[in-house]
Amino acid sequence: MKLNLSEDKKELFIKTSIWNSFIDVFKQKKSIDVSDYMVSVQIRWKTLLIKTNKPILNAEAKILYNDIYDSFYNKIKYIEMNDYNFELKFL
Repeated sequence: MKLNLSEDKKELFIKTSIWNSFIDVFKQKKSIDVSDYMVSVQIRWKTLLIKTNKPILNAEAKILYNDIYDSFYNKIKYIEMNDYNFELKFL
């Protein structure tokens, strides 16, 4: 069943999903709680910008890109969207 959300709620759902995916993957793969180092998530066209205050996390996130991406898409596959093709960037 697909969720039919308003545009504002859809944006919030996407941001929350990538935020949680980022934290979950680091907990699962690296046994690190990175929630204190997360700063923000922004949507720019089809790019999700994930900002942290630790550059080393950004480097690790690039290594874990596929795991974060898969976790994120598993979370958003139930919302009604025309296009799911997002690119992840870590700042």
